[in-house]
Amino acid sequence: MNHSSDWPSTHLTLLKRVRVPTDSEAWQEFVKIYGPLIYNYCRKFRLSDVDSEDVCQDVFRQVTTSLRSFEYNQKRGRFRSWLWTVTYHEICKFFKKNQRFQNQSGANGLQEFIYEQPGETDAMWTDEFCSHIYQTALDNIRPEIDDKTWEAFELTWVNDTPPQAAAKELNREITWIYKAKFHVQRKLKDEIQRLSFDSVVFHK
Repeated sequence: MNHSSDWPSTHLTLLKRVRVPTDSEAWQEFVKIYGPLIYNYCRKFRLSDVDSEDVCQDVFRQVTTSLRSFEYNQKRGRFRSWLWTVTYHEICKFFKKNQRFQNQSGANGLQEFIYEQPGETDAMWTDEFCSHIYQTALDNIRPEIDDKTWEAFELTWVNDTPPQAAAKELNREITWIYKAKFHVQRKLKDEIQRLSFDSVVFHK
């Protein structure tokens, strides 16, 4: 399975919708999509569960303010890079204002690592972002797929099982295996594109 680290940014329509104060449904979807991503990224910097939740809230407050004047222009950079910058700055602010971390073992080294991060998107964030959007899309389409079709997709796409072997294991014709795989791939691609803008997904 080959998923490019270059594919997900965000869904342009959703970006436009969350800028409308009265569109609470769009904001709820935005938080549902990106909340776990931001939270997990915070946890990688050894923040506690409570502290990670607090940073998430700070990030979303900043996002709420900034999106009012946000104009998507792919030539100027991806949305995911901008969201990383906001998240990264909020993590830095957290460490600066919480002195209890100054006396913890290894804390100074961790803070130096954070403050010395380059201006471009952190590779760890990019990996988290891509994996999160991909898994979210999988979870969203799973209820729409029957068990046998999903099993064929998992065998051939997720586990890289040769179609001939998958056909034998599932007791199906090989043409059915190809059709099942294509059917789920198409739904997955559509869902990823719904969740993310300017996506390039399938490479095999």
